[in-house]
Amino acid sequence: MKSTNVEIEKYLSSFKYTTRKELIEKTGMSDRSVRKQISELKTKRVVIYSSQKSGYRLAREYTSMSRIERIEEIEQIKHSLNDCESRVKNIKKSMRKYIAYLKKAEQIEMEEQNYNHIPRID
Repeated sequence: MKSTNVEIEKYLSSFKYTTRKELIEKTGMSDRSVRKQISELKTKRVVIYSSQKSGYRLAREYTSMSRIERIEEIEQIKHSLNDCESRVKNIKKSMRKYIAYLKKAEQIEMEEQNYNHIPRID
């Protein structure tokens, strides 16, 4: 039985990127559970994602870095932020389709109600 009470943060480093596959192997959790825990962790801490380096890592303490390390860290943060913005943009695009569908369904319902309404003559 796979555990879902694992704290994913314990398996992430501030220096080394860890892939989702590695996290699945280390924790015994499903891919979905790992992704969910990473998403939850991102609301509490800065988790850097890199498609170039493949994986996740925790952001480093800014004051403990040299000037060059800070510049590199900021670039990684910007890359992660751009990835988030891209995802938001794609989600908003798909939301427009759902909203349009609901509006059309509501319009059809209203038209059917008005068509089926027979005024009373007293």
